[in-house]
Amino acid sequence: MDKQNSSLVKLLLEKIDHLDEAALVKKKVFNVANLQMYTGWSLSKIYKLTSARLIPFSKPTNGSLFFEREKIEEWLLQNPSYTETELEEKVNTHLKKHRLENS
Repeated sequence: MDKQNSSLVKLLLEKIDHLDEAALVKKKVFNVANLQMYTGWSLSKIYKLTSARLIPFSKPTNGSLFFEREKIEEWLLQNPSYTETELEEKVNTHLKKHRLENS
């Protein structure tokens, strides 16, 4: 394969990857393969999380695992680490609130 064809194939593969990602974001329910693509996790990690019941999932009678995208997003965003600015704002808000209550 010459250099021009190789570049064209590479470009087409990149476009296909972008289409796959766009389609994935629109899905409401993921299977294990979708979740793996969405998060970048290994299958082993996904199965360990479900086995320990640390991640929200559904398991219909056929044994397949399914994951609701919105619940996964909520779960991924729990326990945030705040920036210094956000922490200062929270402290100031808390102090103002308690000063008003104690006045």
